[in-house]
Amino acid sequence: MVYFFPSQTGQASLPDLLLATFLFFILLAGLVYYSNALQNDAQTVIIRRPLDASASNLAEYIIKNQGTPSNWETLSDANQIKQIGLAQKDRVLNPNKVVAFVNQGNLNYFSTKERMGISYYDFYVQFSGGISLSTGIAPPPNKNASVVQRLVTLNGAETKFTLTLYEP
Repeated sequence: MVYFFPSQTGQASLPDLLLATFLFFILLAGLVYYSNALQNDAQTVIIRRPLDASASNLAEYIIKNQGTPSNWETLSDANQIKQIGLAQKDRVLNPNKVVAFVNQGNLNYFSTKERMGISYYDFYVQFSGGISLSTGIAPPPNKNASVVQRLVTLNGAETKFTLTLYEP
């Protein structure tokens, strides 16, 4: 009778080699999968960077500036509006400008996008808390969107301003 015993001389046996090869390939497959996941995450960050920057810059502009001209909400001709801003002063919104913005966004979405300087993106704006208003087009659930929220004061009440930008 012959029994198979591992060699005492330091030589590897066939089962040892098979186990080592199997473990090596599992480790190699895990590294490939992990590197692909990192690459996909990096690509997503690179793609989202302009969208996130645009959303943040636009939100800050809207809630800190009066717009151009500063009385744009009183103009009867929308073509005279150069830039939309809602501020009475920094983060304190003018209620008349908010109502005019919501009305204009709901009546003439594409003109409002142009006045906001975001012709490459679609938008959706919500005011909640002290007042509940919204304008624009809500993004579909599967869209890559950038959401920026800021606390503002509207009619003396703390209100959450939420701007969502997304690719059409």
